[in-house]
Amino acid sequence: MRVLITEDNQQLAEFIQQAIMQDGHAADIALDAATMFYQLSIMQYDGIVLDLGLPDKDGLDVIKHLRAKGIPIPILILTARGGIDDRIKGLDLGADDYLNKPFSIDELKARLRALMRRPVDYSGNDLTRGNVTIETKSRRVTVDTQNLTMGKTEVAILEYMLKHATLTVSKESLFDAIYSMGFEVTDNAIQVAMHRIRKKLDQAGATTQINTIRGIGYILA
Repeated sequence: MRVLITEDNQQLAEFIQQAIMQDGHAADIALDAATMFYQLSIMQYDGIVLDLGLPDKDGLDVIKHLRAKGIPIPILILTARGGIDDRIKGLDLGADDYLNKPFSIDELKARLRALMRRPVDYSGNDLTRGNVTIETKSRRVTVDTQNLTMGKTEVAILEYMLKHATLTVSKESLFDAIYSMGFEVTDNAIQVAMHRIRKKLDQAGATTQINTIRGIGYILA
């Protein structure tokens, strides 16, 4: 699990970061919205801890922007605002949970773990990159109007890559994601499935392909 902590209080952000890292997970810090958007463009995250009171953009507007862009990463709101209206608005805009400041760090970690266990809701939207599409309900893969025959593991891998398009996906995170979907996989099985996916996409004339980043993982470009 990798979490992006977006909090303008550096001391608090580092405290949260250390607590998450002590549990064996990765955590990065963004002190403002601009840094958060940049981090999201270069790194894959499994969750966002978001302070509503950012110096350059209201946290509610950040949530609205992320969901409008189709970014489904689970969001845990942190807020010192006393009224309930902002919390309700944040949840209505697409946040997944919230905590009031001050908060228990153990509760924050527990809420993050709970969010990570939830399946991501894409609201039935199809996943598309270039002329490649996965219909999320039927699990049908198409290139333009051509149907591609793929095994369940191949579809699962392609779906995960489409969800994280343009981001470098580590081999470990891909393995964990596919395993969590209920597939018994090995590193070799993923490599074989990747080879088959690339071959099928290439033969169908796909305008997007999965590239290997040597020593790191994969990227859908």
